[in-house]
Amino acid sequence: MARFEKGKLLHCVETVTGKHLTGTLLVSEDEIRAHIYSYSDFFHIKSEQPVFLIAESGHVVSFHANVDNGFGTTSFHEQETHYQGIVANVAVIGHDPWTEIDRVKRVSFAVKHTMDLLHHQKKVKALGRSKFPAEEHFRIFEVAAKGITLRAWYRATYGIEFGAPKALWPSFEIEFDEPQNIHDFIEHVSNYLAFLSFCLGVKLRPHDIRIDRLSHAEVMAGIKARTYVGEHEVHYIWPETEIDVRDLWVGGSPVRAWDEEELVALCACLTAWMDRAGDWKKSYVMMMTSFGFKGVISAERLINACKWFEELPNAKSNNALSPKDIEAITAAAAAKAEQLGHASTIRERIATSIARVKEETAAERFTRLMALVEERFGKGIFPGNAISHLRRAIQFRGRTAHGHFHPASADEYRAFSKSTRAMEALCYLLNALDLPISPDGAERVRNNPLVRDYHEAYE
Repeated sequence: MARFEKGKLLHCVETVTGKHLTGTLLVSEDEIRAHIYSYSDFFHIKSEQPVFLIAESGHVVSFHANVDNGFGTTSFHEQETHYQGIVANVAVIGHDPWTEIDRVKRVSFAVKHTMDLLHHQKKVKALGRSKFPAEEHFRIFEVAAKGITLRAWYRATYGIEFGAPKALWPSFEIEFDEPQNIHDFIEHVSNYLAFLSFCLGVKLRPHDIRIDRLSHAEVMAGIKARTYVGEHEVHYIWPETEIDVRDLWVGGSPVRAWDEEELVALCACLTAWMDRAGDWKKSYVMMMTSFGFKGVISAERLINACKWFEELPNAKSNNALSPKDIEAITAAAAAKAEQLGHASTIRERIATSIARVKEETAAERFTRLMALVEERFGKGIFPGNAISHLRRAIQFRGRTAHGHFHPASADEYRAFSKSTRAMEALCYLLNALDLPISPDGAERVRNNPLVRDYHEAYE
């Protein structure tokens, strides 16, 4: 089969109307769209349903999550041309249509900038010694999480002139116990990607996403029997964020796969990360958004950092007063109020007022959470005046409620920047707090970009 050329306008024919109407198709980094034409009868393709196209290369392209992009008729003398534009959020490219009833059993993808993170010295050395290394050297890990199996492999390209690989990179894989539909599987990819991004403290994106209706074992059996027809490629509009080279240093990652001991810790943390994803979904999203703000100091960045903090399941406020204490204080205050001649109905108002102050203050909350982080990652992970930076972040958050911040001076701008980074650093460390990170990994966390940038920011 010929190669499908992304970014190039291709001729295509649709297969949903039964009329085999032709048009053009474009799948690029910026858009997924098609324009279909009829030179005889009017037509309308229902964009709320999947749209199937055959490209000039022979590939079947399935559009999902579509919207109309205009339709109409143009006339010249007695000739009419009818047209319709369709924009898709997802394009599946393969040997046959990917329908709404098809299910994803397995998905694989690559992620740039992860080779150093997964550079297992013995495995990479073994791969470099032979042009035909054993399968075990390509396999980085395989672990089971809640409802899924997670894998990572090395992929390699070889040249005829050398026995060693010309290029080597990791490929990641998820296999589902219960196959997923085309809309739901990507959430698991996003969670896996969030873990890799968390390790480096940068916003990564997946490349070369491929899905299959078959399990890994079924694929291997099909390859052996020469009946396997291949995967489908999935394309999204997924912008890539520019990354500072110094942020890619794995010396700041809580996990890495350099040897067997480190690999065991990485697998344990990945499993825990995926198992808790249901409860931590919103905080993962806020974290990835925060990574995307690298190099930008703005109201949006601070607001996102504060939202991240509020979404962390392990950062919720504790009650400073127990229900028993509240009841006792309410009874005493109500009795005194009645003694002073106030109506007995004031008791309910008193109870409501006391309930408002039962939660710990912001300073108490930050102090408690920082103590947990320092117990896990060691003293000095925060500077001595971190509490004031975090409290100031809350104050700035109130001033930026409408998404705008205009610093009164250079000093205030630096204070704003420091407070924003303080909140992000705390959130990052709370994200890491409950993961089974090794002692060496806990020490490396101090060098993660979010923690490092907070310490280095001018005040």
